[in-house]
Amino acid sequence: MKKTSLLLILLFLLTSLSYAQTLSERTDNKVIIGADLFTDVNTGADYENFNLRAINQGVSVYTMFNFKTENSPHFASIGIGYTGHNFYLKDAYLSRPYYDVTVFSDVPYDYKKSKVNVNYIDIPIEVNFKIKNQFKVSAGFKFGILATGKSKFVGSLYNQDEEYRIKYLKIDNLEKYVYSVTLRVAYKSVHIFGAYQFNDTFKNGYGPEIKPLSIGIGVRPF
Repeated sequence: MKKTSLLLILLFLLTSLSYAQTLSERTDNKVIIGADLFTDVNTGADYENFNLRAINQGVSVYTMFNFKTENSPHFASIGIGYTGHNFYLKDAYLSRPYYDVTVFSDVPYDYKKSKVNVNYIDIPIEVNFKIKNQFKVSAGFKFGILATGKSKFVGSLYNQDEEYRIKYLKIDNLEKYVYSVTLRVAYKSVHIFGAYQFNDTFKNGYGPEIKPLSIGIGVRPF
């Protein structure tokens, strides 16, 4: 299943790049489409029964409109997009998503998967600096509006020989809005991507302090 998902994501990125290049040429490079694959590192404080594994893969896709002038190679951009974060838990699972305070509990036996998935609709803003026609540095800000929050657990809880599958399609106490700074360093259509979220994913005092630092790679036409 993981291999299938990865192949689908790679296929989507390649297709998006091809379509985005065509769209960019037709609109005189004023419209771009991009996609990022990244992993999250939590920079928030420690929380009882809540630790993330080393790799927490996520994805973002977006389209942006470029504001260019004839006399400058640098330009600003604004757009709309989607970002999905997957926070994979170590030896714990989300047990009480609807309480006043979100509760994570220990997993006493083996498990296959334990994660929290949070998705946002984004409004990204960037300032882009071209360097020697091949390189570009983009610094910006991203405003995220919560779309969905859900969790999934597959493993043993009360009996080592019995497997449980627990899904919650809604999680209370998630912040409705998040704010991040972004940075991209690009060579042609490929870039290294980073984003740091200023505020917590959960409301302060009602869940773990998750402030993701996202690091990854992406593609978009120049």
